[in-house]
Amino acid sequence: MLTIPKPLYDAMIQHLQDEYPLEACGLLAGKDGVVSRQYPIENILHSPVAYEMEPTQQIQAIIALEAAGLELSAIYHSHPQGPSAPSETDVALAYWPEAAYIIVSLQERAAPQVRAFAIREGRVAEIPLALL
Repeated sequence: MLTIPKPLYDAMIQHLQDEYPLEACGLLAGKDGVVSRQYPIENILHSPVAYEMEPTQQIQAIIALEAAGLELSAIYHSHPQGPSAPSETDVALAYWPEAAYIIVSLQERAAPQVRAFAIREGRVAEIPLALL
């Protein structure tokens, strides 16, 4: 299970909404399955159907979370016009098996659909999400 405090959850959703209709992305960090920090990262593809994190921002976020004694809890991104499920590309590019992958569908912007997944060696399993 991955637990996200409501203020961080709301900040993540707001970040994704602000970038609509483009995909947006970022990292969540914490300990023992409880998120305590959010790191919005620029999508350098500026695309409605794909994302790639800006490398310098991504590295800076990883350094900052490790310096704070935190773990990479989740990688999040939006699907502005798609479902809250991993695409083939999402599965193929899941390079962080220890992190959850949160996908937020914005097909209904007033009611984003948020789901989390473990993606390991091409296998996908949904992970329960809880708000704190």
